Amino acid sequence: MFKRRFRDINKALEEFHQHQVTSWVDRVTFVHILVVWATVIVLFGLFYFYFSNSMNHLYYNVKYEPVKDLLDAIYFSFITATSTGFGDILPLGTFKIISILEVVFGLLLLAFVTSKLISIKQNAMLNEIYDISFQERINRLRSTLLLFRQHLNRLISAIEQGTIQKREIQEVYVYISQFEDTLSEIIGLVERGRKYQFTKEIDSVSAELILNSISSSLEKLREFLMLSNQKKLEWKRDVTMTVLHRCIAINETVFGTMSSALPEKRLADLSARNRQVIQGIQREMEGKV
Repeated sequence: MFKRRFRDINKALEEFHQHQVTSWVDRVTFVHILVVWATVIVLFGLFYFYFSNSMNHLYYNVKYEPVKDLLDAIYFSFITATSTGFGDILPLGTFKIISILEVVFGLLLLAFVTSKLISIKQNAMLNEIYDISFQERINRLRSTLLLFRQHLNRLISAIEQGTIQKREIQEVYVYISQFEDTLSEIIGLVERGRKYQFTKEIDSVSAELILNSISSSLEKLREFLMLSNQKKLEWKRDVTMTVLHRCIAINETVFGTMSSALPEKRLADLSARNRQVIQGIQREMEGKV
């Protein structure tokens, strides 16, 4: 038990560390990298210039004399960091080790820049793919709501024509359960966009379309319940009432979750319409068959 708990703690720490590193890398821009790279080159150049002595110094391979110019020291630092190595200036003494460290740092920085370029390209591709997938998911949710209304339309037509079967009335909870699942999926879609950095938040147009579809579906549901009560059809099974109560509760959560995605005026209009239809459904649920 102790080992399992230790592994869980260790895994959580690793995930936290990985998230922190990823977030830090994402925030680094090419301007930051350029500034760091230029600063390091200048610092190494200053080090070569101010810490040179008879044993450790830079040496002109052409003039056969030590380097005494600061710009030449910075120049050597630059060609060392870029692994150019013209050979006109040579490091002597411990400066050989320092120059090796600078080469290693330069290569690591080059690898970081390369990975950053690849990451940007991958993110652009993934964002494009995700945008398409996200919009398809929005359309699928709206299609599911449309299908729910079509099912209710069919039942309403059958009631008006007097051809409705008792079994169809008793099993209407199946359609309402599917409507409940759709509402729950909408909540998950919106909350996931706010919780995770990569996933997309729903825009105002999509949010308005979905809320309109939900209200239209509820209006169709109210029409079905009203007509069923008028025809004195026995639709009030325990399972149907339970699912209806859950749908009403989830509906309120959906509107609360999407409140930040819509302008205040438009949200108020949609909420008023939704409250009116919910009140109508509740009246039909409390009515006598």
